[in-house]
Amino acid sequence: MADSPEQEIRDALRRLRAEGVQRLGERVDEVAEGWAALADRAAWDEAARQAARDLAASAHRLAGAGGTFGFPAISLAAAPLEVMLLGLSEHVGDSTDRLGQTAHLVETVRAAWAAGPVSSSGMEGEAGAAAHPGGAEAIFLFSAPGEQATLAAIITNLGYALEQVADFASLDSQPAGRMAAAVVDDALPDAAALCGQLSTLCPVILLAQEGGFEARLAAARAGVTAVVAKPVEVNELADWLDHFASRNAQARYSILVVDDDPLLAEAYALTLRRAGMLVTVVSDPSRAIEALAAATPDLILMDVQMPEVDGIELARVIRQTRRHLSLPIVFLSAEQDTARQLLARKLGGDDFIPKPVDLDRLVTLVRLRAERARSLRAVMESDSLTGLLNHARFKERLALELERARREGQELSLAIIDLDHFKGVNDTHGHLVGDRVIRGLARSLRKHLRRTDVIGRYGGEEFAALLPSTSPEQAAARLDKIRERFGATPFDGAHGPFSVTYSAGIAGSLPHEGPEALISAADAALYAAKRAGRNRVERDQ
Repeated sequence: MADSPEQEIRDALRRLRAEGVQRLGERVDEVAEGWAALADRAAWDEAARQAARDLAASAHRLAGAGGTFGFPAISLAAAPLEVMLLGLSEHVGDSTDRLGQTAHLVETVRAAWAAGPVSSSGMEGEAGAAAHPGGAEAIFLFSAPGEQATLAAIITNLGYALEQVADFASLDSQPAGRMAAAVVDDALPDAAALCGQLSTLCPVILLAQEGGFEARLAAARAGVTAVVAKPVEVNELADWLDHFASRNAQARYSILVVDDDPLLAEAYALTLRRAGMLVTVVSDPSRAIEALAAATPDLILMDVQMPEVDGIELARVIRQTRRHLSLPIVFLSAEQDTARQLLARKLGGDDFIPKPVDLDRLVTLVRLRAERARSLRAVMESDSLTGLLNHARFKERLALELERARREGQELSLAIIDLDHFKGVNDTHGHLVGDRVIRGLARSLRKHLRRTDVIGRYGGEEFAALLPSTSPEQAAARLDKIRERFGATPFDGAHGPFSVTYSAGIAGSLPHEGPEALISAADAALYAAKRAGRNRVERDQ
C-alpha cells in the first residue's frame, strides 16, 4: 500500500534532517580547519582578512542551522564566533584576547558537535501536523423523522456533505475529524443532552422552536454554539454552516520562502507544508518577484543576509508595488545587531525570527501572521454583502491570472453571471429579501466552484467568476450545473417560497488579448443568453 501524503512528508523531513546533520558536521570541520590554518599565520595580511571573512560566513550558516537540526549549542557558540571573526577581519592589533576568545569559540563549536544532538528537532515532531486527511468534513444532522427529509434537502442543496445520524453512539463508526458542525433539531426528546455531548467534538447548531432568553440560556449551557429559529430560514442556517466550515477551508495558506541556503529553505518549507500550507521556495533573491507574481502568497519568509541582494533590499523592492504594501514579510536571520533588526522592520519587515529557528514556533507565527493578513485583506478587498471580491479587486486578479495563464501556456475562462428578473424580486418581496437572494447566489458559487477559482461581485445583481486551467466548454458545463441547483433553491418571500434563476456568459482567454477584451466577450455571451430566453449559459462564439 502506498504511503499517505503525511507519511511521505515525514519521511522527507527525516531524510532532510539526516542530510542537514551531515552538512552541519562538514561545516564544523570547515570552520575548525580554517581557523587552525588562520591561527598559524605569522602576519595578518589582506589574504588572512579575507579568510576570516569567509570563516565568518561559515559561522553565520552554523548559527542559523545548528538549532534547526538538533544542535542548539552549536548555534549559541557560532553566533558570537561570527562577530569575532568579522572583528578580526577588520582589525587584529596586538590583542591576544581576541585571538584567544575566537579560538575558544571554535573549540566550543567542535565540542557541541561532538556531544551530538540534544533531542529530536521539530522537523520530526508532531506539532503543526496537517489536518486529518481522511475525507472532507461533513455536516452531521440529528433530527426528528418528520423534519429529516426537508432538513437534509436544505443542507445538501447548500453544497455540504451530509451525514444523518440516529444518536450520539452512532458516531463511533465515523472517522475522526470529519465533523465540520452538527445540526440538532429541538424536536428530539434528548436534544439538550445530545447538544452537550456533541459540543465536545464540534460546533453545534440548534434548530429551535422557542427563541426566548430562557431557552437560549439553556441552549448555551448545553454547549450550543448557534441557534436558528424555526421555521428554518435557509440563509441564516447557510451563514452558520459557511462560518464553521470556512475555518478549515481557509487554513491552507500560501507562503513564499526566500533563503540563499537551499537546505535550510527546504527544511522550513517541509515543516510548513506538513502544517497544511502551500510553500514556494526561492534560493535566488533576483527571482523572488517572479515567484511572487506566480504564487500570490499570504506571507513571505525571508533571510536577511543573502549575497548580492540582502533581505532588506529585497523587501524595499517588493514594497515598491502597491498591491504588496500590506503583504507580511517575516525576516529570518542570525543577526545579533538590534539596530539592524529595527532597520529591517522599518524598511519593510513585519516581524523578525532569530536563527536558529524553532520550527514549532515558526509554524505558529507564520499561521498567525498569515491569518491576520488574510482577514485584513478580506475587509479591504471584499464586497460587504457577499464577502466576494469587489469589482476593482476582481479586475486586478483577472489581469494577474491572465499573465500567469500565458506564462504557463494555459487557458482560463471568464463567466459573467446575472440574476434573471431581479428587479421583480425587489419590487415583489422587498430589498431585504433581494439581498438574501444575492447572498444565496454568492454562496452557491463559492460552494460549487473550486478553491482555485476567483469569484467577485461585479455590480448589483451581477457576478463574475474566473476559472483557471479551464476551457470555455468545461466552464459552461460547470456553471450550468450550478444554475440548475440554484434554480431549485427556495427563498422565503412576502407571499411564500419562490425561486430565482440566472443567466451566464462564458469566454475563454485564448482568442482575446487582454482583460477588457475578455470581459467584453463574456458580456456579449451573457446578452445572448438573455435574448435567448434567460435561465441558460451561453459561450462566446
